[in-house]
Amino acid sequence: MINPNVTKEPVLVFSIFKDYGPEILFNNSTLEENVALTLVMQGMTLVEMDKGSIGRVDGTKNPKMLGPIPVPENETLKAIAIPFETEITSSTDERISASGYRLCVAYFLFDGSAVRDVLDSYGLIEPYFTLIGRSLQKESSINPTSIKQLYVRMIDMFSGKIPRIFAINADNSLKEMIGKRLEYADTYLLCDIDKNVMYILLYNPSMDVWRRRDIFKVASELNSSMFRSSMRIKTIDEVKEMVRILEILNIEIAPV
Repeated sequence: MINPNVTKEPVLVFSIFKDYGPEILFNNSTLEENVALTLVMQGMTLVEMDKGSIGRVDGTKNPKMLGPIPVPENETLKAIAIPFETEITSSTDERISASGYRLCVAYFLFDGSAVRDVLDSYGLIEPYFTLIGRSLQKESSINPTSIKQLYVRMIDMFSGKIPRIFAINADNSLKEMIGKRLEYADTYLLCDIDKNVMYILLYNPSMDVWRRRDIFKVASELNSSMFRSSMRIKTIDEVKEMVRILEILNIEIAPV
């Protein structure tokens, strides 16, 4: 999990809004079908109240994560909802046909003890979902197999196999970086959750001592607020060592 102390993987309930109403296409949770459908209906109400949360997985607008949502008849589980539109194959519903899109919502269910960790990961979950959900842009490509493939890749992120990477801006604010090719910054915080190590990658060899001090302070605050001080912080300023770490993680940095 995002929280290394929570080992139970999230499960997925995936719904699509057909002409006759919502239909569950994938459910690997232990929820009975009627309970899962109740969750879907509750989620649809939230989406209707916040239509700005609906995105598209073509990269034009990231879906916005909603929740945590209580899971019906289960006091220990919470859910997050990720709503997005997919291009229709056909429809007899005039409104859907006119818009050209159907609404899909992915509900990830997780242990309630992981709520804080999931909330801390908004900045990663939303763009990562968009990145790996590109195959669901069209209704014709959405089926249990393609949804399961999405789920497996999301679990890689939830389990910590996908490192979290932040660039530190000049004003010491953080920008989370997504993907295998990172835009250039003079400093990155590379958080290897699997190994509980936060690498400070100093790409600017002429950085003064005051800037270094500020960067270490930012790293320490991130470690405390997001990872509950579970990370070992390690500063890397040798290019050869940076290259080695990035190659292991299959990450490259764009030139200036």
